Amino acid sequence: MIKKKKILIIAAHPDDEILGCGGTIIKLKDKCEIFTIFMTDGVSARGATSSKKEKQIRKRACIKLFEFLKIKKPIFLNLPDNQLDKLPLLKIVKKIEKHLFKIDPDEVFTHYENCLNIDHKITFQATITACRPIKNLNIKKILSFEIPSSTDWSLSKKKFNPNYFVNITNQISKKINALKYYKMELRKDPHSRSLNSIKALSKFRGASSGVMFAEAFYINRIIEN
Repeated sequence: MIKKKKILIIAAHPDDEILGCGGTIIKLKDKCEIFTIFMTDGVSARGATSSKKEKQIRKRACIKLFEFLKIKKPIFLNLPDNQLDKLPLLKIVKKIEKHLFKIDPDEVFTHYENCLNIDHKITFQATITACRPIKNLNIKKILSFEIPSSTDWSLSKKKFNPNYFVNITNQISKKINALKYYKMELRKDPHSRSLNSIKALSKFRGASSGVMFAEAFYINRIIEN
């Protein structure tokens, strides 16, 4: 029996996994084992009056989505939302390592290093540190995904310049439907996190790589045996 490839997605917030690589998840979920780690809840920083309820709604939506996609229940680290920069990086790295060594993934997907959102930045830094090439890990590929309204809004000189594309032409409709589970996080046009804009970005990435629809990634490290 052929052993399934293990893919680990390390994302700051629930919804980042679908925004960044939802089509790829849907494409690979039947032939790979998909694992997901979320650093924070994504809503606690919005204010005490509504954040507790919104946190529960978002977590429930995430779990329902994973059940619908028939992938493993995600791991919630429950770190402080939009405040990862206030924690020692080593503390975050160790929390990731705890699960990283158990899962022993072949590939890791995470954020781009120069997103606008601070949680995205710290998640990238902690992931790259945790995934350093040591003998206890066998990670062959580390990819960064883009997040609409964060990666595209960054004013960093080092813009997201993808060099790896996944054809999601057959998965784009399912990706859009998956995003509807996170309807509270979607916005109206012309916001870059509207459904039309998300689909347009996939269309643009597809045009850049010669297919109808694609998700784009930046290769941080890739090892060929």
